Amino acid sequence: MGVPEVVIQLTQFGPTLGLITILLLWKREKRQALTIDLRLWPVKPSTFIVAVMLIAGSFAVAWLWYVITGHSVTYTSPSSLSHPFWLIVIAQFIGAAGEEIGWRCFLQPTLQKRMGVFPASVTVGFLWGIWHVGIFAEGWVYASFFVLFSISLSVILGELLRESGGAKLVLATTYHTLTNLGLLLWFDEEDGSRLAMGTLAVSCAIAAVIVMAIGRRNRASRRATRGTVSFSNV
Repeated sequence: MGVPEVVIQLTQFGPTLGLITILLLWKREKRQALTIDLRLWPVKPSTFIVAVMLIAGSFAVAWLWYVITGHSVTYTSPSSLSHPFWLIVIAQFIGAAGEEIGWRCFLQPTLQKRMGVFPASVTVGFLWGIWHVGIFAEGWVYASFFVLFSISLSVILGELLRESGGAKLVLATTYHTLTNLGLLLWFDEEDGSRLAMGTLAVSCAIAAVIVMAIGRRNRASRRATRGTVSFSNV
């Protein structure tokens, strides 16, 4: 009897196993070029609040589009699931951590040292998307939407982690888990619905653009403030 996919998927631990394999097989000189950021502290509550708001906003936009276009959102009650919801939440968090140790705590910081946050986020998001090979069984349109969805989430996480100041693993895993739970309860993209996948992908892409714009504005404002302070001290 296999492990129910609604609870956890063993493939979620693939990125972590990949990291462990690299650490075991690569020579010490090569390992020194890697960046592994598994910080659990400090926790910046404001960043977590923003993360929850972004997830809620993305799903709200997708839901609104369904209403405008006359489609009904498929809602699954937690009590109707085949396993206790609390068990699913815990297992999903563990599974998401299994992915994020590899994606956002290893590959993202390693790449962004060489190419910057945004290009690294897009690269990780693309790899993250096509790593879910099952999407291609639903056709290229669905798969393309899923990859856009993955890239958008990765760009959002790249910006949030840039501002987090710590707790990299906790923040990335929390965002990943809440997104997975939202998909489980609210949409039928798992059934191959191109409407659901496309709507979610576009709503998350909009959120990614907003997060990038706000992040750029905040960084520019901080640079201007530092410049003003430095000038006043001359």
